[in-house]
Amino acid sequence: MEHGFLDRHSDLDSPVHRLDPRCKVLLALALVGAAVSTPPQHLLAFAVYAGLLAWTLALARLPAGYVLGRAALVLPFSMLVALGLPFFRGGQTVAVAGLQLSVAGLWILAGAAMKSFIGALAAVLLVSTTPFASLLAGLRGLGLPALFIDLLALTYRYVFVLVGEAMRLKRAAAARGYRPRWLPQAVIVGRMAGSLFVRSYERAERMYGAMRLRGYLGRMPAARPLRFRLADGLTLAVLLPVLAAVRILAR
Repeated sequence: MEHGFLDRHSDLDSPVHRLDPRCKVLLALALVGAAVSTPPQHLLAFAVYAGLLAWTLALARLPAGYVLGRAALVLPFSMLVALGLPFFRGGQTVAVAGLQLSVAGLWILAGAAMKSFIGALAAVLLVSTTPFASLLAGLRGLGLPALFIDLLALTYRYVFVLVGEAMRLKRAAAARGYRPRWLPQAVIVGRMAGSLFVRSYERAERMYGAMRLRGYLGRMPAARPLRFRLADGLTLAVLLPVLAAVRILAR
């Protein structure tokens, strides 16, 4: 199976790719925090956030369809959470297709869509311009607990192994004539999930034993040291005040 589906385009060369991971993580967090805390009625502020992300996408020279498609995956879930608010929220109403919808509920629905899409787009841009090992090094440099970093590293490394094991179980069941068309036939899915859990547990024990034999004492070896350059400082010095000003004005 293909490896690197999270940071598929992180090996490209662009001004965004060359930024220090800590700089990019701080900017992504600042942008998401500003977007989440902005009232949905301030459309100009969301236009500024979207413009900054579009500018980053252009500088990074990433495929727009790939990035936007990945970010749009969160929209059905965020919209589903707030979908009923226009029908049940009180206050002023507006007629839409013969239905009386709450204006406040519509604003909340629009805000959920805008905020979730901007947050997802910032996350996709972050992982698409930063190799996962460098991203973990940046998080470690920002002071995140070592245990959390190690769990992320091992999850990313072995999720491909688990998916491959699940695909082998599925092919084995299909080779034995398994065709899930009726509800009673779905029982085999539970058995496959149990088998996958047992195999994963056994593999994790073998992996931990191998790590202990190689000197693992609760902390993974660090990647190459990070270098915070002048370009990183200038980027933070320019963009952080811009985000702060937009958020302050959108009160």
